[in-house]
Amino acid sequence: MSQGPRRLSAHRMALALALVAAGPPLVVHNGWPGLVVAFVATAYATYLLLGKRWPRRPAARRARPTAVAALARALGRLLAADGFEPDRYVFRRHNAAGDALIVDLQPLPPVTTGETRFAVHVGFLLAPYWEWEKRSLGLPPEKRPDMSHVNWTQSVTPADWSEDEWVITDEAEAPAVARRVYERLPDLALWLDRDLLWRAAAGGSTELGTVSESMRLWLLVERGQSDELREMLDDDETDRAIWEYADRQAD
Repeated sequence: MSQGPRRLSAHRMALALALVAAGPPLVVHNGWPGLVVAFVATAYATYLLLGKRWPRRPAARRARPTAVAALARALGRLLAADGFEPDRYVFRRHNAAGDALIVDLQPLPPVTTGETRFAVHVGFLLAPYWEWEKRSLGLPPEKRPDMSHVNWTQSVTPADWSEDEWVITDEAEAPAVARRVYERLPDLALWLDRDLLWRAAAGGSTELGTVSESMRLWLLVERGQSDELREMLDDDETDRAIWEYADRQAD
């Protein structure tokens, strides 16, 4: 809604009148060069008197949500039933130990007009490793993890495509595409089962398969110093710091 013309300030009016009044003397004393200066002064005075008084343009309307934003909301509603908390395009769920599961939507540049491409990844982050990361990098305690911090990651791809990318062309498609993404997610709850994770770290046969040596190391760090942990560490500066950190975890 237009706010109408704004009142002209006294100092701006005084300046404009002074510029107009200075025109004739400039012409009389300086001839043609003075005429050029007088013309510029008069033009600027006109701007001060009129140009600043045009009604303000109405504020631009907020842009409509993108298709990916609509998709994120739809997927968030599905994941909420599984205990995930939404954070725009990132969804997180934690277990009692503080481990985090992350589902991440990553918008990608469009290939053709009218479509939005995006990738989906899931990740898992062990609590002891995340605490170490925050201490090592000087991150604030309230910092929330993202896919750059995880110990394990996996792409979620459409069942009927050979590519890793998903496509959505309209916000109206969001609920259906979100359902397809949700149905393609792996059984994420398995990663939050610490007993299952420990059996996998010990080399047992589990639904998780074999976990990485890095994850096994951080599980051991959480329990404190041990001979098993000592065998996994070298004698460099970083590993010595991890060994000392493990000692504090046992307190």
